[in-house]
Amino acid sequence: MAAVLSFSAAWYAYVGLRYYRTELAAWLKIKPAVQSAVPPVANKLTVVMGAAKPETDTGLYPAEELLFSAGDPDDISDQTLPKGPADDLLDEAKVLINAYSENNDKTEFLALFRLLLDKYEVFREEISLPAVISALSEFAGSRLPFRLKETEWPLTF
Repeated sequence: MAAVLSFSAAWYAYVGLRYYRTELAAWLKIKPAVQSAVPPVANKLTVVMGAAKPETDTGLYPAEELLFSAGDPDDISDQTLPKGPADDLLDEAKVLINAYSENNDKTEFLALFRLLLDKYEVFREEISLPAVISALSEFAGSRLPFRLKETEWPLTF
């Protein structure tokens, strides 16, 4: 019986000290030791590298001492415009014409060209359809096995 009592007292003393340390320290008015998250070695200042020295002939210079040469002209024109939807329509139409270079079905070609125009209908304000049609009629004249009259080309989106 004495063994059970002494074991129980030791068990409760262990649990009390282990899990209720802060409460017991406050009740007994014992100040806990402050634990740092950083080990003491990390608080020492160590010099890893020496002082950086700038290289010779580098640094800040007054604007009067800086020398610049004249610019060389380039071959880029200031009039170069980026490609737009009209150029994309023209390229896709040329691909369609090349695809029908060995096919003699005029109605099918015009139906597919109409579908292509429907795709670009959202850009109708930006595309000059008569200019695209005139460029395409010249391109198609030598590639298509059939002839398209000016009235057969679609004139509107």
